[in-house]
This record gives sequence, structure tokens and C-alpha cells, in this order.
Amino acid sequence: MTAKNCSQCNEPFGCGAGTGNCWCISFPPIMAPTSEEDCFCPSCLGEAINQKIDSLVREKGMEEFQKFVEPHRAQTKLVKNVDYTINDGLYVFSKWYLIKQGDCCNNGCKNCPY
Repeated sequence: MTAKNCSQCNEPFGCGAGTGNCWCISFPPIMAPTSEEDCFCPSCLGEAINQKIDSLVREKGMEEFQKFVEPHRAQTKLVKNVDYTINDGLYVFSKWYLIKQGDCCNNGCKNCPY
């Protein structure tokens, strides 16, 4: 791992880019790298991905976005900052996680996209 500072918040983190074994490989492939910014830390990348999911759902609609999510539904390992966050000691599922489930569970989830 290479020591880097997040290009968003400037916090230090370990990056395995170029090794084929970086933590960010477990994140959904939604964010395209840019030449203006270097890697984000896990927290900032998760936040950026969740913002991008919001805009993609608004832009393409839920039905189209679900087609993109389909190959990721079999992923059982939860990824912190992408599938969930921890607020006041409680796990809160993200829109990404709830969309991967395929439909609404009718439990009034905080980030329910349905």
C-alpha cells in the first residue's frame, strides 16, 4: 500500500492502486477517475458514490438504474460507506444497498429510493 492523502478531505489513507489489490475495488464502478483529482479515502469515495447514485437515479430513472445494479446483487459482503454507514452506533443502509435488494421492504428505511 502507498500512503496517500485524500484529494477531497486531505486525510491520510493506504492506496493499493496499480497493485490489483486496492480496497476501492470492492466499491461499485460508478466513479470515473479524473486527471484533476487523485484517489479519495474510503469515506469520501463512499460519499461521492452515493451522490452519483442519487444523480443517476434522477437522470436515468429507477428502472434503468436497476439494470446497472443487477450484476452487483450477488455481492454479499457489505462495504462500509457504500452499502451502509454507522450513525449513533446504528447501521444505516444506503440507497445502493437498498436498490441492490430489488424492491421496497416497506420498513420505512431512511434511504429508501422506492
